[in-house]
Amino acid sequence: MNDQDAMTRLAAADPVPDADVRDAADSARARLLLRAVLARPRPRFTLGTRPRWGSGLVAAGLAAAAIAAVAVVQAPPAPPRPPVAGRATPRAILYEAAELAERDGRRGRFVHVTGTTGRVVHLDSAGGYDVIRVDVVRGVRPADGLPGEGWLTIGDAGSSVRPLTAADAAAYARDGTPDASEIAGPPYPGLYPDLAGDHGFDGDVAALPDDPAETGAAMIAWLATKGLAVPADPQGWLFRTGTRLLDTFTDSGGGERAKIYRMLAGLTGVSTLDADVDPLGRPARGLAYTGITPRHGLVEWQVYLGSGSGRITYSQAVVRRPGPANASLPPGAVQYSTAVTSVTWSDKP
Repeated sequence: MNDQDAMTRLAAADPVPDADVRDAADSARARLLLRAVLARPRPRFTLGTRPRWGSGLVAAGLAAAAIAAVAVVQAPPAPPRPPVAGRATPRAILYEAAELAERDGRRGRFVHVTGTTGRVVHLDSAGGYDVIRVDVVRGVRPADGLPGEGWLTIGDAGSSVRPLTAADAAAYARDGTPDASEIAGPPYPGLYPDLAGDHGFDGDVAALPDDPAETGAAMIAWLATKGLAVPADPQGWLFRTGTRLLDTFTDSGGGERAKIYRMLAGLTGVSTLDADVDPLGRPARGLAYTGITPRHGLVEWQVYLGSGSGRITYSQAVVRRPGPANASLPPGAVQYSTAVTSVTWSDKP
């Protein structure tokens, strides 16, 4: 099974018509949620401010070690793929995306995004088998909001289930071909399952240094202020965390996106994917980072930036070598994928 497997094609299985986008949030529940979001004071994390702690101060050495860890990778990732002649480097792709982000003007008060997310779910019945669960994703966020503001639904507008392989199809049939309502979603919330045991970044992107050489160090230092351990592979953590901050469903303004793109451009271990299209066949340029995880084996995280927009339109995690938590998957299987199918601006939430 290669990267262009059934999951990538299933990502378009439940498209949301563009005509539905403008009124997607026009419900009492959505309006209530949006009012609550807009009325909530915005938390701002200032890097120069000492946080309050209930059990004393964080040791200064922890923060210093965190900053140093950005440059010293404690657990070396898999070597990046050798560059292909004539193909853009990750640095060039990401700097171009940063420039596009800075030119991305505001075209309405709200951004409506639709897409799909696919996950491998393992069932123990009928001898054990794997299925791909695909859920429709809809989201609305204020154009000037912070990452995470607005609302997001996963599966409310439709879900589907398909066996992963021919052997899984046989077991699925013996099990009575359960549909999505009978199969619980994976035991992790959100669009991007945490395969590496990461702690996310909840600080204020606007407060991070503008110097790309300092942005990643400040993000690592933020972990220390929260009493969290420095990642074993800081470069991998910054790639996964940075690309999640750039998620099209929930991302922030153009200037802040540009800051994260430039930080990513300075990472080691990032490679350019060979394809000139994303798994749905749309023009895009792909980037990847491969690393070892505690339970899911060797995983390659891939993101595709749409041509002309610089926005991430497709993400997936490809299993290169299974681990204890996904031992039933063959190498090359896609553990999860997320596709953006439409982005619409409107003055209506």
